[in-house]
Amino acid sequence: MRLLIVTALLWLLPATAFAHGRRHETLTWNWDWWVLLSLGICIWLYTTGVLHMRRRQGAARLIDNGKLACFFAGLFTLFVALESPIDTVAEQLFSAHMVQHMLLLFVAPPLLVWGRPPIAFMWAFRSPARRSLGWIWGRLGFKRLFALAMSPGVVWLLFSGSFIFWHFPKPYQWALANEGVHALEHLCFFATGLMFWTIVIEPSGRRRLTYPATLIHVSTTAILGGLPGALIFLAKFPLYPQQTADAAAWGLTPLQDQQLAGVIMWVPAGLLYVVAIAWLFAKWLQDAEQEELKRVARLSAGLSAIVLLPLVLGACNGEAGAQPSSFGDAGRGAALISYYGCGSCHSIPGVSGATALVGPPLDHMGKRIYIAGMLRNTPENMAYWIMHPQKVVPGNAMPDMGIGAKQARDITAYLYALR
Repeated sequence: MRLLIVTALLWLLPATAFAHGRRHETLTWNWDWWVLLSLGICIWLYTTGVLHMRRRQGAARLIDNGKLACFFAGLFTLFVALESPIDTVAEQLFSAHMVQHMLLLFVAPPLLVWGRPPIAFMWAFRSPARRSLGWIWGRLGFKRLFALAMSPGVVWLLFSGSFIFWHFPKPYQWALANEGVHALEHLCFFATGLMFWTIVIEPSGRRRLTYPATLIHVSTTAILGGLPGALIFLAKFPLYPQQTADAAAWGLTPLQDQQLAGVIMWVPAGLLYVVAIAWLFAKWLQDAEQEELKRVARLSAGLSAIVLLPLVLGACNGEAGAQPSSFGDAGRGAALISYYGCGSCHSIPGVSGATALVGPPLDHMGKRIYIAGMLRNTPENMAYWIMHPQKVVPGNAMPDMGIGAKQARDITAYLYALR
């Protein structure tokens, strides 16, 4: 995922704040060019990708209106955090600064992740461009670097470490005194937030962690992340004198401002962790139920195979059957795989530029027992899956590409050769 700080570009009027009957200076909106440029790039990529997907049968299901709304809600949250008067007040109040941090860590990232931007960004480009990007991604080592950075242990360390480090008094004061360091602090929060919530939600592809392991991942992060807020709230003296110096202008003592900031760090973040844990537990139960159904289905299929084996063997003596070599042309299949840009989602041996990890790798496809965990791996089933993946598993990450029956047979012949 491209870790960009993006915002929602809306026309809003400057706000004027009042406290205890005394009017403060007019609070201004920021219009930083780099924020607006990031906004423009991300909105263009996302909307272009979604429009392309909705022209393809089945692909529109990958990003429905709910995910679309989540993505733009995430953009708007970033806009509020970085460009609204919250940013101005954050220079005067420690508590307002913590609101800004919570938006960058716990609100904007999960909303953006839920919107599945990598898929939309990929669809913003035509097939040749996607293949070129896939080649660059694989050949220049970005794929390995990304896989390492997104390993759960590394994400846990970066997210928790960044949160704790930047809330130590000295690094925090350092960020206040230098705009460049302050921007780096916010980028660290947002980038690690995207990484963390991607591990938790996993909107597409295989999960990096099982649901029980993800529950432990989130629970330990919640415990560790709650410590700074608790310590700030319970402190008997101001820990951030430079930040709390202007609290009196808002009717607060420095210690009250600090205690309010501690509560904001401690309670809302804790509630969001609880919501995430509850959601993961529900998904775990749902996944366990589906696995049990699949186990029963596999057992039934095995018993049926034992009963029907004599008939199958008799039929095989009378006809050659659907062998991959006679099912389609593997050479044409490889060319079709490249033409349809399958390598922009999958890693496929023998196909140039097919090194992506959005979908599962297709090596040893001819030896696998099931397709998408649902269909028995036969040439006929594979061809049907290639033509109609959304009919087999509605809402999965593979769109209907409009592939014809003969083309699907050729692609199947190539995939079956991967043993």
